[in-house]
Amino acid sequence: METFLKYLKVEAIGGHIIRISLACLLLFGGFTKLKLIGALEYNLFWSIILAAIETFAAFGLIIHYKKPVIGIAAGVLAILSIFLRVVFSIGWVRDHILHSQSFLDAFGAILGVYNNGLFHIALLFGAGIYCLGNSYKAYIKERITKPWPH
Repeated sequence: METFLKYLKVEAIGGHIIRISLACLLLFGGFTKLKLIGALEYNLFWSIILAAIETFAAFGLIIHYKKPVIGIAAGVLAILSIFLRVVFSIGWVRDHILHSQSFLDAFGAILGVYNNGLFHIALLFGAGIYCLGNSYKAYIKERITKPWPH
């Protein structure tokens, strides 16, 4: 039984690491912050919207420990942010590398050349889904353990 409990602690620690790492990536490693500073050939309004989504997602992932409902919303925003990053990357390859009009050609180029990046994108999606599910589990646990209303 002691060994089993140790594995549960390791899983909990790993979950905290995943949540904090995803929050840090969204808060400090987001490409939109760099776009706001330098590459202004993109629409500034959409850059600010993407930066806001990433920032709210990062803070919501941390606030999950106090309010799981906010963690659920942050998980959805994190997954949306990662999806928008993928779309931006495909568009960037299309415009700056291939100089074509086809998203499918750009996606094929990313699959063929940048498969290591796709692995990281899959890890990010997995982390976002994990955080969303973990927040939902905490919300359900909170609802079940609350006193019954009179």
